[in-house]
Amino acid sequence: MGVAKINELIGSSPRGFEEAARSVVERANRTLRGITGIEVIEKRAKVEGDRIVEYRVRLRLVFDMAPETDLHW
Repeated sequence: MGVAKINELIGSSPRGFEEAARSVVERANRTLRGITGIEVIEKRAKVEGDRIVEYRVRLRLVFDMAPETDLHW
């Protein structure tokens, strides 16, 4: 039986919520293996004047933990 871990992360983008979430996953992929899903738990936007200048998402990122046999002690 496998074990998964959940991390809560925040990302942002000037172009939209989807790109903000994508930036989190792309960055997490640099240091984590086995990402299996995300859950967007909050969306916010920064407004300056009369327009949105930054889209922000807070999400839970789920990834499988490496089996003990793959660990290097």
